[in-house]
Amino acid sequence: MVEKVIIPTEKIIRNGYGYDKFEKLDLKEDEIIKSFEEHHKIYKKVVEEVLKYYPLATNNDFVLYIEVLRVLGLLEVTSGKDNFVFKIKREDINKIPASESITRARRSLNSKGIGLPTNSKVFTRRMKRQKVIQQYFRREK
Repeated sequence: MVEKVIIPTEKIIRNGYGYDKFEKLDLKEDEIIKSFEEHHKIYKKVVEEVLKYYPLATNNDFVLYIEVLRVLGLLEVTSGKDNFVFKIKREDINKIPASESITRARRSLNSKGIGLPTNSKVFTRRMKRQKVIQQYFRREK
């Protein structure tokens, strides 16, 4: 069983995520791009902290995603005898980031040597995928 680790809340910014910016319909394209960039920076900070405190998250993007949502306060996880129960408040549905945003933040950090997988099989598989993708995009040019 994995020991529960609690991330110090002072390291995570819980207020000011800027979700309200997406609720406005009159945003110009450059404002939307700026808002997405701000969100990406926030996700990177949260992902970096989760990767520090949850080693299992370095090897599994699903675990990383669940822990990020939990740290952001968007998901409550309870466990029973044989299962986990995930609870999301109805008003938080629109605040949940896409899983691709979280994995993109993880890949960005991994490229800098932060939060690399601890499992050699996972590391090897990710490196192979990276090479295939690089070859594909070089060929497309």
